[in-house]
Amino acid sequence: MTKNVYAATWFLFTTVLSIFNICTIMIFDGYNWPFYAVASNGVFSFAGLIFYMHMNRAAMKHIAVKALRLLFFINSAAVFLMLGLSLFILTSQYHNRLTSDQTITSAAEVREAMSDSDKDVALLETDDLYIFCVNYNDISFVAGEERPSRDDKSIQMCVAAAFQHKYQLEFREDNIVGLHAHDGHLEQGAVQEGLGAFTYVNGTARIWNVDEAAAAVESAAAQGGSGYQQFIVLYDGQRGSHDSDEFRCYRVLAILNDRACIIDSRTQMHYGEFISALEDLGVRDALYCDMGSGWNYSWYRNAEGRPVDIIGMPWFFSHNWLIFTK
Repeated sequence: MTKNVYAATWFLFTTVLSIFNICTIMIFDGYNWPFYAVASNGVFSFAGLIFYMHMNRAAMKHIAVKALRLLFFINSAAVFLMLGLSLFILTSQYHNRLTSDQTITSAAEVREAMSDSDKDVALLETDDLYIFCVNYNDISFVAGEERPSRDDKSIQMCVAAAFQHKYQLEFREDNIVGLHAHDGHLEQGAVQEGLGAFTYVNGTARIWNVDEAAAAVESAAAQGGSGYQQFIVLYDGQRGSHDSDEFRCYRVLAILNDRACIIDSRTQMHYGEFISALEDLGVRDALYCDMGSGWNYSWYRNAEGRPVDIIGMPWFFSHNWLIFTK
């Protein structure tokens, strides 16, 4: 029985790690494929624990049992791969150390701060939010295999934009959720109901409600502008229908003082708390930005011209971005 006790102890340990993985990914990433991967891994770890607690030594010699033991061992080793995945998701929810230019409390103070700033990107903060105010000449929706280069000095900020239908390595236009326009071309991505839109046409940034979104993106493409669809967070001061039970950092593309800006929650919070913080700031129009793990990677260019990572790390399955250029 000694070997069984050692094996059972090992599987008890890996089952506890699996529970940590499951809880971490469920809270911070929701019910996507990583959750189902770690959940399956946890179930097999628990099955291995039960197996070694009740299997007698004589039965261990059967070839079928030996094969099952090998599968349990391989699964238990995979727990550590899953631990790496859960730690990646956990750590990607924290902002890097950022130094704000000013603490503000209202949209009026944002206007004042921008008029007094000579920076291409002014970083403002409230108790709950980071506000990235970019002095841009153009905003573009970009999609493709390669992420916009940090070496391109014209790019002042780069963030993930539209949802993607599936995790996949190759780029496909139809894997981007909703209608989107870039380089003067209109593309129909994966269809999803209830999406608003953002467009940038002839120097005007605008967020569109659900019933106007498709026509607005089509019009943007016809005029050589950019546009894409996403969930409405706020439109004309009213909350959109999108909701989330995840406890995480959130991000929106917002219109403040007739200018587009990016607003992040400074720490993990519930979705309703994030919207309340936006309302307290005076935001009336805001569109969700994809902040899933791997899509939350973002950066801006500081006063010295160096790119500064905001949150997350580059991941090879994200294929569309919003860039602010000057």
